[in-house]
Amino acid sequence: MSIIKAFLYTVLAFVFWVMIQLAILLPIKYLIDKPDDFTHIFGITKILSVVGSFLLIYYFFWKPKFDLKKALKFQNYNPGIYLYLPIIGLGLFLLNKPFWDFTKIMKYFQGVSRIDYAVISSNNISLFYNLISTLLIAPIVEELFYRKFLLEKLAKKNRPILAIIVSSICFSIIHIETPNNLIPTFISGIILGIIYLKTKKIGYCIMLHFIVNLIIMTTNNIGTLNNNWLTGYHFNIIYWLLFVTGIILTLFGMKRITAAKNV
Repeated sequence: MSIIKAFLYTVLAFVFWVMIQLAILLPIKYLIDKPDDFTHIFGITKILSVVGSFLLIYYFFWKPKFDLKKALKFQNYNPGIYLYLPIIGLGLFLLNKPFWDFTKIMKYFQGVSRIDYAVISSNNISLFYNLISTLLIAPIVEELFYRKFLLEKLAKKNRPILAIIVSSICFSIIHIETPNNLIPTFISGIILGIIYLKTKKIGYCIMLHFIVNLIIMTTNNIGTLNNNWLTGYHFNIIYWLLFVTGIILTLFGMKRITAAKNV
């Protein structure tokens, strides 16, 4: 696959995503009586648009012939590698946190008044849909598209490092609705890409994607004081030491995985 094709497929997936959302929401808004609560509609629309957009790409441009059941069977994987995935997941969370917090960091050091950024979900239904989308849909659908499809085909016609970078940029682009997440998704894409090319097992990538999203969802939906390093914003030496710790944990886990047997 050429680099241009990879970007075109990514843009097309985004277009499909928008079209499916409009196809669901516009008739409800203008042709059907407006419901009192949009929570279920938005939750279902979010899931259908993500799944539908990538399925359309698979159907028209990929038509995979691999055995998904076999690809996800635990017996085909090295159990030792699974031990290092949570380490990498925690490492990615810690090293990516300053990028997620970039706007708040700028305000903090400019002396702008801050508030306690403790996040507690007040809508259990909305949280339920977010959990399905973030923990079940995204890890499987996105890893199949960006690693199994884009990265694997890019690697056939380009150098591995270039294939990893391009697929990671595409992975980042699809998260453009959250600008502070662009760099973290690019970094995560690099790590996931290396793991996939080293192991040729999509299950490792799906599991790591799940772990990272689980950590993010957990820390975003617990109520704590703002001096807690997980959800707080005292950008002191401890905060930056945890950032360095994240780099170390990620590199350690990656080294152990790439050096494991049967890789």
